Amino acid sequence: MIKSERNLADDNSNIAPVQHLIGDNTADNKSNNSGNNTTIINTVASSSVTENKSNNSRNNTFTNQSVLVTGGSGFLGRHIVSVLRSHAPEVKGICVLDPRPFEPLSGLSDENPECVTYFQGSITDPVMLRKAMEGVHSVYHIAGKISFGTFPDFNEMNRINIQGTEEVIKACLEKDVCRLIFCSTVDVAIGYHDIINGCEVTTAAPPIKFLFPGYPESKHRAECIVLGANQQKTKNCGTLHTLSLRANVMYGEGDPYYITSGLRNAAGSNGTLYRVGAMAAKFQPVYAGNTAWAFICADRALARKSSLGGQFYYIPDDTPIQSTFNFIKPFLEIRGFKLSTFSLPYGLVYYGLLGLEWIAKLLSPIYRITLPAESYSIRYINMDLYFSREKATRELGFQPIFFPKDAIARCLSYYRDVKL
Repeated sequence: MIKSERNLADDNSNIAPVQHLIGDNTADNKSNNSGNNTTIINTVASSSVTENKSNNSRNNTFTNQSVLVTGGSGFLGRHIVSVLRSHAPEVKGICVLDPRPFEPLSGLSDENPECVTYFQGSITDPVMLRKAMEGVHSVYHIAGKISFGTFPDFNEMNRINIQGTEEVIKACLEKDVCRLIFCSTVDVAIGYHDIINGCEVTTAAPPIKFLFPGYPESKHRAECIVLGANQQKTKNCGTLHTLSLRANVMYGEGDPYYITSGLRNAAGSNGTLYRVGAMAAKFQPVYAGNTAWAFICADRALARKSSLGGQFYYIPDDTPIQSTFNFIKPFLEIRGFKLSTFSLPYGLVYYGLLGLEWIAKLLSPIYRITLPAESYSIRYINMDLYFSREKATRELGFQPIFFPKDAIARCLSYYRDVKL
């Protein structure tokens, strides 16, 4: 059976194997506890840059760049730092702002010898934001808050995802930041209908009703705020250019959500992950390293052509479009787990959960019941949901740098050994 994701600030929560996050959206979960910590740490990588520099020759001024990654200690954030080191020789300074300590992902290349400067703090802390942005050319805004489950934390999502994003923009304008690349999510386009090869034209407007409560709405509002800030003048008469990348569900080294939660659910069910539905729904997860690369492509493209600002882009890679359960199968097997030989009927599970949710909400003034799964997660894994990167390829020059076979091989050992 599929268990759903809880508030990710709670380390003991059960997280759905179909975790539909995007960016690294737990980056600011501990902001209440560590927002005032101003510890700065330098982490220095070794070896030399071997990446072909031809992609940078189009803009001779695009050198000696400095980048701030908000939420850089999280899943996607750490992949971005790793890809910046190994594939962005023009970036000479990398700053990370996150409530959690920064630790490089083990097993990933760190070829750029320049240091990473870590600022421990929250995007809701204006003072720390401005310290982290000092001298920065680009900001990759990854930090955010995700809360699903029977009773999502709407207030905290609004505080971090919306108000925190507003603080990021204010700091960008004050510190004369040139470019702001926002990590949005495909969830801002997902309602109660299939999306087949979705593109920026067919999903320009949000759905009448978001499939998930709270989170997509907060991310969509934040995305609108970011895109609305495009071409605003900075303090010293510069111009801020912004764009948004709508990230898919991701897998890869450091993944605490998608595949890992499926493994955790199987471990709690005697080594079996129970299927729900006919396994006919088509879904495309993305390797986190390729999503990270999209941010660098977007930054370079926006530096060359500022008219790209104010737009959003889908950034899937070449991971085969298939059933979520088919995709997770090799990761189960490497742990000695398996899929169930039968599927639970979709209608029975979905409508049964709807009924239980109604009862839970009815009783909530007296007693809060946390259900093991949510109806919207069951619906999600039984929908066709996949997108096209044609616009991102055409305008941002985004092409995945990790082939699916290589990406899966890179992270098999992580999923074999990750603590459940």
